[in-house]
Amino acid sequence: MDELKTLVDQAKIGDMDAFSAIVGRFQDMALAYAYSVLGDFHLAEDAAQEAFLQAYRDLDALREPAAFPGWFRRIVFKRCDRITRGKRLSTVPLDSVVEIPAASPGPEAIVESREIRQNVLDAIRNLPQNERTVTTLFYINGYTQKDIAAFLEMPVTTVNNRLHSSRTRLKERMVQMVNDELKTHSLSDDFPERIRLLLEMPRPMEIADHPVRQLWQTFKSYFADAEVVEFDEVCERDIFLADGGDLPPFTYIINDRQVMRYEFTSLMVDKWLRDGGGPCKRITTGRVFREEESETRLIAHHQAEMLWVKEAGTGPNLDEAVRDVANRLLPGFELRRGDSIRFPFLGDIWHYEALWRGSWFRVAGAGVVKDEWVTKAGLNPKKYTAMGFAFGLERCAMVALDIDDIRTFWKPPYVPDNR
Repeated sequence: MDELKTLVDQAKIGDMDAFSAIVGRFQDMALAYAYSVLGDFHLAEDAAQEAFLQAYRDLDALREPAAFPGWFRRIVFKRCDRITRGKRLSTVPLDSVVEIPAASPGPEAIVESREIRQNVLDAIRNLPQNERTVTTLFYINGYTQKDIAAFLEMPVTTVNNRLHSSRTRLKERMVQMVNDELKTHSLSDDFPERIRLLLEMPRPMEIADHPVRQLWQTFKSYFADAEVVEFDEVCERDIFLADGGDLPPFTYIINDRQVMRYEFTSLMVDKWLRDGGGPCKRITTGRVFREEESETRLIAHHQAEMLWVKEAGTGPNLDEAVRDVANRLLPGFELRRGDSIRFPFLGDIWHYEALWRGSWFRVAGAGVVKDEWVTKAGLNPKKYTAMGFAFGLERCAMVALDIDDIRTFWKPPYVPDNR
């Protein structure tokens, strides 16, 4: 407990190594507890990640560092409650997925494996809530009864009694199967690094006078009648693959199901389709993550994006819309349409470049949604146009403020020199 107190105290003053150690210590506890509430390992992992991010932001509110386990559990529960109320149940639960080993067993072996796994998970689900929670915590990663008691804020004797009761219900053979099954779902060793990546990068949108936020406010005010939508930073990889092709080489891959978002277009089109299609005018902003960094590119940078679905021939066309926005974000700078590239859902997109320091500098990309996706949205592509465009906010800020290194925006005076 003294070690935990020291880690919490250090994390409070911005020591990311200390907080990473806390994450490594509690990651499977958070996952197990969330699973006992949600009954879905995918959603449980989402809840665990969100809980750690929230815990770091709220650390200053924790008066007694030794009370971290119980305090953190309440944060996990709130994230689970948010997921439940938000009905985020569109993903396929891990308990319904059968991972086929490379050896490719025959159909009978696959069916048997599925049945055994389902029986184990059913046995866990059928335990009373208090026994299910203790059992999941105990078997997922070898947490002691004392650890579990501190996390659940109850006496060790109560933990022991509930474990004894659950073992009696499960019986000896099933207990070992539960132990084996839960261990397969423990979080990977690089989970703390993922949390660290999300936390260490500055959040310009939360800094009132940051140039990136100011540009977003300009973009947003220009489309005052648009709906603002938000997306998680960790996304289902299948969304980005729905239009065919592979993930780009710069993708941050979390696991075989999730990636860090690296563009918004796929997310915007996916949400549009899931919401029933039809005309819409939506904007979004946030960080996109790519494993590359230079003087003009960041590992994470911000985009402002628009998806505009309207009757053909009404309002501005794609080129006019992009130029109108550019005139607001970069007044006085000449803009040209550059080369085109292939892009998911849009087919061809065009880069837009601003004339800066005597050279053309890319600041935006724009394209029209393919007819096939417009049709899937229930619209006639001859009568409706769906266009999307995105501006790189840091790159626009470089041009507007004549700053030659994009990393400047993540340092003082633009970002406070504290946690």
